[in-house]
Amino acid sequence: IEAQRLVRKLCTKCRQPFDPPPELLKKLEIKPSKGATFFKPGDCRLCNSSGFHGRMGIMEVFTVDERIRELVVNRSQSWEIKDYAVKAQGMRTLRDDGVKKAEQGLTTLEEVIAVTAQE
Repeated sequence: IEAQRLVRKLCTKCRQPFDPPPELLKKLEIKPSKGATFFKPGDCRLCNSSGFHGRMGIMEVFTVDERIRELVVNRSQSWEIKDYAVKAQGMRTLRDDGVKKAEQGLTTLEEVIAVTAQE
């Protein structure tokens, strides 16, 4: 099973390094990877001064195994199924995938929050 959302890609020509405030990192419950550099939108002609150029997907994928089948048949809560997929299968959630891409300078943390707000 796959879930996906689109986020805006930062313009590689004008993006600017950014140190996120500790409150934002706490809100996202993340500890940046070593060497991670976050960026914020810049301003150039390539992106029409928006700071973004194009879109990309963030995704979460897990395999339906016997345990998940059992949880679905028993009408378990969605958080129980997700919890199992994360712990047993190592699934990366939409937010986790988005944060990883923000650490790589491909999008912003704000974009990740906006598209994963209900998670």
